[in-house]
Amino acid sequence: MGMRVAVLLLVVSVSLTEAGCIPTTSPWCYKNSTLPEEDFMCKWEKRNPKENQTHTLFIRDSEKKSLIMCANSGDHSEKYILLEELGITSINMDIWVQTQVGNLTCNSSKISVILECLVKYSAPQITRMKRSAGTLSLKLDKPKDNKSVKYEIRWRERSSEWQNATFETEDSKVIQDSYKLQLQKQTIYHIQLRRQAKLQPHLCKDSLQTLWSDWSPVVDVPLEISLPLVRPLAEQWTNGTRHINLTWDEPSAEESVGGVWYKLSVNVWPCEKPKRKEKPTLDRTYKTSITYSEARISIIATNKVGSSPPREIIIPAVKHLSNCDKPSNFTQDYQTCLEWYKLENGETRPSTVNSSGKNLFKDIEKGVEKFVRHYYFLHIMRKKHLQTVDMCPFYSEQGAPIKGPGNVNISNVTHESSVVSWLSIPVAEQRGFLLHYLIWISGQGNTTLHEVQANETSFKIKNLHPGTSYTVSIAGETMAGKGPNSTVNFETHSEEMGLSWQDQTILIVCVVALLCTIICSVAVRR
Repeated sequence: MGMRVAVLLLVVSVSLTEAGCIPTTSPWCYKNSTLPEEDFMCKWEKRNPKENQTHTLFIRDSEKKSLIMCANSGDHSEKYILLEELGITSINMDIWVQTQVGNLTCNSSKISVILECLVKYSAPQITRMKRSAGTLSLKLDKPKDNKSVKYEIRWRERSSEWQNATFETEDSKVIQDSYKLQLQKQTIYHIQLRRQAKLQPHLCKDSLQTLWSDWSPVVDVPLEISLPLVRPLAEQWTNGTRHINLTWDEPSAEESVGGVWYKLSVNVWPCEKPKRKEKPTLDRTYKTSITYSEARISIIATNKVGSSPPREIIIPAVKHLSNCDKPSNFTQDYQTCLEWYKLENGETRPSTVNSSGKNLFKDIEKGVEKFVRHYYFLHIMRKKHLQTVDMCPFYSEQGAPIKGPGNVNISNVTHESSVVSWLSIPVAEQRGFLLHYLIWISGQGNTTLHEVQANETSFKIKNLHPGTSYTVSIAGETMAGKGPNSTVNFETHSEEMGLSWQDQTILIVCVVALLCTIICSVAVRR
């Protein structure tokens, strides 16, 4: 009977204690690195809903059963412990939390640990991702102590199960850890990582004491970004300035996960071609003004896993003039840019282009190669507005052509006319501005001369004699003189036999009249 009463009183006492004082969870303690001077943090979770409670953290030597420290944390569920308060951290210690509610106290379960072995790193941060050909390359921040660590990585396709793998890094002087993960090429993934310290094996044999960091936030891994698809360029010309509007298509949804931004490299001023303005933007359109000279714009698309190759857009110069008035000497007080280059075939801009922000046309006109066509642009900038004020082909010195027209041919020959045609003299062989073509027509001891405009490639020869041999010679002429002749011979047809259509008409009328007279005479005699 006495035993039953004692047990009943014990149960009632425990019930009352638990009703008034509910212990916390067992504490977990750790430091954030393996550095020997690192302090510790102990945390626990409250189970008592009452507000008026205080917590005291107890730490004692497990072997000697001597109290090392007790620290009151008040109502907080964590306590920061200075290393000097602990002393030696490489011994086995018992740690628990005592909770007081009014006059009641209760203790959490004890943990027996070696504090030196309790290291919990911060969650790893992915500093850079690059996805290429099915391989995801990761760069990770190193832990606070820059030591080698063990990582666990997990990944999954959307709405699928996690796959896990572990890897370890080695001690090195590199500032980041790295890892390569093989993924399917056309699939979006989620990834997370956590890490664990490599502890002293002779001291920290119990793997249960080893702490993992928290998992890093879930990161979306988009597909590798592709080249931007640029739409046709919209362009307007206004008094030496071209206003352009460049747009490009949005990448696929799989490439755009996590966002896409663009970096534009633009040659905004021809005299500063090595200095390109880098313009990062989220927009898929770009408006700017350029000169009449060639301009280049490069677009690179970037998402979370890398950048596309550059998409180069070359905006060609406006069509080169074949001739122009004497170049102007622009001397206004604006920032100027002079471009010039060889234009040997009259059309194609070479890869080598000269430019100067100090010289004007008069400064370079006589310094270029003689007898070779060059081209120049003069641009100005005023209040960031770009304008081409002059453009023109030029020679430092002109010479006569060194070759005659090519492929001279005679066609449409009659007894009194023909057509002569030819190919223009190539610009490189003109050696100056072609003023016109000279055409000599010789036959029956006489020679006539005709001038034909430089842009013509055919000429109709009239007033020829039937059945006569002729010689046609053609040469180009510049202000320095005429070049070699290109010659062709032909013979006109003989004069056509038979009556002309006028004579044929008169003959028909006469025949009809004669027939009418005969018929009338026969009728009268009868």
